Amino acid sequence: MNLKRKQVVAASLFLVPAAAIFLLFFYVPFIQSIYYSFTDWSGIGAPTFIGWDNYLHVWKDPHMTEGLKNSLKMAIFGLLVQNSLALLVAISLNRQFRTRSFIRTAFYLPVIISLVVASVVWGQMLQFDGFINAVLNQIGLGAITEDWLGNVKTSFPSIILLTQWQAIGYCAIIYLAGLQAIPKDMYEAAEIEGARGFSLFRYITLPMLMPAVSIVLFLTVVGALKLFDLPYILTNGGPGTSSYTLFLAVYNAAFKENNYGYATAGGIVLAIFIVIVSIVQLTFTRRKEVEL
Repeated sequence: MNLKRKQVVAASLFLVPAAAIFLLFFYVPFIQSIYYSFTDWSGIGAPTFIGWDNYLHVWKDPHMTEGLKNSLKMAIFGLLVQNSLALLVAISLNRQFRTRSFIRTAFYLPVIISLVVASVVWGQMLQFDGFINAVLNQIGLGAITEDWLGNVKTSFPSIILLTQWQAIGYCAIIYLAGLQAIPKDMYEAAEIEGARGFSLFRYITLPMLMPAVSIVLFLTVVGALKLFDLPYILTNGGPGTSSYTLFLAVYNAAFKENNYGYATAGGIVLAIFIVIVSIVQLTFTRRKEVEL
């Protein structure tokens, strides 16, 4: 056995424990969950095979369908608004000015704060007698005060806006890293050729920034579709089903209704949906990328 082959065998032996653990705690439960999704199972006792009934019920359950609609709304808002604002923030923070380091830190600081802690604090602020309405009353806008999380029309829009408090800073940092990787001499050459303003952004910045755009769009879509923390802590999907997400609907079906077979089916539908959307998004953005 030559030296190279010995090194390959030794490296493989070191990988065996990690691979075994990964197989045991990921692939085996995943395969089991596929079986359980075709059963009526409460988590205790033997599951009863019921075929496609769980999957058919997913599309009739108002919690699941409303959760899917809200998750899609979150994803669309993230793609159109969140990413645009994050890119604008990144371009602004890429310029030279005196307090740049402080402003960068201020935008990123919400990212490191626990989402549970942030949810509790924002929940107190958004109550009818909370801080937000107190400020509105003080500045003469008392007519628009609202129980922001207790109203069907405002509960989920409020949650969407709260997610931006952390998401914009996180996406902006990724965009900022992409902007700083663009060679300065490309801008200088373009300016010599007469390019100015938006032309520089359109023909140099955006094409060279597409790898970062692919990453941010992927994280935005996946993060929106698996949103759980904020609606669970703030409203638990209420009032009614107005702030349900698909992930929250799956959680409640499993741990509140003890319907694990049905919850597993909903989870697999969510996973398939995430995979399809991610493949479409990555296929589209990868075509636009420019290698540095």
